[in-house]
Amino acid sequence: MASVAELRSLLDERFPDAVPVRYGTTGVAATGIGALDAVLPVGGLPRGRVTVWVPGGGATAVLRSACESAVGRGERAAWVDGRRSVVGTYWRSGPVLLRPADRDEALACAEVLLRSGGFAAVVLTGCDEGGGLGESSGVRLSRAVREGGGALAVVTREAPVAHLKARSWIPPGGYHWRRSAFGEPVEAVGVTVEARLEAMGLSRRTRFAIPVRSHDVRMSLEPELVDRRGVPAAALPPGGGQGRRGRRGGAARRASRREGRLRGAG
Repeated sequence: MASVAELRSLLDERFPDAVPVRYGTTGVAATGIGALDAVLPVGGLPRGRVTVWVPGGGATAVLRSACESAVGRGERAAWVDGRRSVVGTYWRSGPVLLRPADRDEALACAEVLLRSGGFAAVVLTGCDEGGGLGESSGVRLSRAVREGGGALAVVTREAPVAHLKARSWIPPGGYHWRRSAFGEPVEAVGVTVEARLEAMGLSRRTRFAIPVRSHDVRMSLEPELVDRRGVPAAALPPGGGQGRRGRRGGAARRASRREGRLRGAG
């Protein structure tokens, strides 16, 4: 994995004075959402611990807020996109965005970032294996986050080691709309999210509002972005995945329509 070696070299160059926090040190990485931080056990995502956030229901927005909150405090945060579904065009500020080539490389990148001690928060997405993170991967990440002292949030359904598990959802009527002059909803500007937090001896629920950022992810021109079918655009044959037969069929239909228009004009 040449890119992992390059990442280690870049971290040594950019953060030469970063010293991992040792065992026994506790801390917190606040999410920046007051209602959520109020019910979290330590007032935010626990440092040196693994937080599992079930996909969906505003998980990406909440964890993005946590990363931006860390950057706003003058610390560093990183987002490891294991599925390569995040558009770099819309990631102009905030946490460092990494889009490794595959799942194994994404796990290795997250482990290197955590062990470096230079990041207050690291978010890992798109690394599910059969619905979960996988036992060996989960144990390695748990050790890495304890050594580095940052906060790790993994977007997955299950993990072998998880000190805090969160699940969020959008209740009926949770979207807040900007309305037209006729009173019709035209654009979502905010959403109400409900969340349940579970840990050893802890079970809490909360409700909070977050803004909605509008952008068309799937219309990006980036060649490696995964499309609606889950296939990277670079892997598709010319013509958007249509075979020779499909292109011929399209040409035949267009010729038939032209012929019909000419007959109608005559």
